[in-house]
Amino acid sequence: MKAEERAFYFDYAATAPPFDEALAAQLETARARFGNPSSAHRLGAAAHAELERLRGLLAARCGFQDGRVVLTSGATEANNYVVHGAMRAHASGRVLVAADVHASVWNACRRYPERMDVIPLDSAGRILLPALAAAARSDTRMVCCSHVGSETGVVQDVGAIAAVCERRGILCHVDGAQALGRIPVDLGAIACDFYVFSSHKFGGPRGCGGVFPRSAAGVPLMDGGGQEGGMRPGTENLPALAGTLAALDRSAAIMATETQRLRDLTRVVLSELEGSGARFLVNGDPDKNAPGFLSLSFPGLDAHALAADLAVQGFAIASGSACSENRPEPSRAILALGRSLSEALGTIRISLGRSNSREAVGAFARALAQTVRRHAEQDGAL
Repeated sequence: MKAEERAFYFDYAATAPPFDEALAAQLETARARFGNPSSAHRLGAAAHAELERLRGLLAARCGFQDGRVVLTSGATEANNYVVHGAMRAHASGRVLVAADVHASVWNACRRYPERMDVIPLDSAGRILLPALAAAARSDTRMVCCSHVGSETGVVQDVGAIAAVCERRGILCHVDGAQALGRIPVDLGAIACDFYVFSSHKFGGPRGCGGVFPRSAAGVPLMDGGGQEGGMRPGTENLPALAGTLAALDRSAAIMATETQRLRDLTRVVLSELEGSGARFLVNGDPDKNAPGFLSLSFPGLDAHALAADLAVQGFAIASGSACSENRPEPSRAILALGRSLSEALGTIRISLGRSNSREAVGAFARALAQTVRRHAEQDGAL
């Protein structure tokens, strides 16, 4: 990605540009430790030793001292591993899932429709503990939630949620794919049974993620060798793990300054829109959301058309709805906030990151305001 493309890239929630340090660590490890960690010879033993060293460092960085890190290809696989493993292990139990979870969690839970219940959100996108307690049943075996909402950026109090689950003897599964590397994560203070992460969300390599497990998830999803404690067969991606750790360290080093900077930049966008007179709604609280996340609903407008128009102008954002057979479908996560169908279909997601300067964000904010105004005039939504 060219420098100018990075400057106008506002889709960090989808994937973050890799850190140079992560790419360097990945390449160095691929060259120096190319042996298969499962091989008995010297090169294999060296690779295995490095794998376990990096695994331990990753756990330590996250404050996780209760078990091993099960490495996967990313958060989607890790979420499926947790959900299906737990549901198979508790064949008659129920799963309680937050209304805004990522599709990999939601669709995995939907495989068990007669055993699935939903935790509602309040209008700010939060899981309220009384609502969680009311939704849990005597046969609920697991609660699934996101640490940071992938569409809204809303940060959940997963420590309190996990504590409720622990008191009631319910497994707690937290999808931290949008949290780790973006906000402080101390698993020593979050008593969840499973915490999922994905490297590319914070500037690490794609194809690497995993789960920090305190409990056994059940049977593995795939058949193969005995890697990852028998829970995830396949030759481990040691170079990607090295890149992941380098990216996490770099993210931690800049987190404090980036947090305030990104919050300031979201205010630039909001101020421009407010000054333009555009009709819009903010989903969540920009001052409390994960830094850089901004979910905006424009009632009566087509989010896909807005995103496509901005893309032609050189700005990369995401719409907040899915498209099936060229028919837009409203976002489940946005509807869960109490938004109308029109508001949900007009929702875009802006997610800022380290490559976005104030000048670039200002240019984007002006383009967004002008584009919204133009579409509103065309669609009669003024």
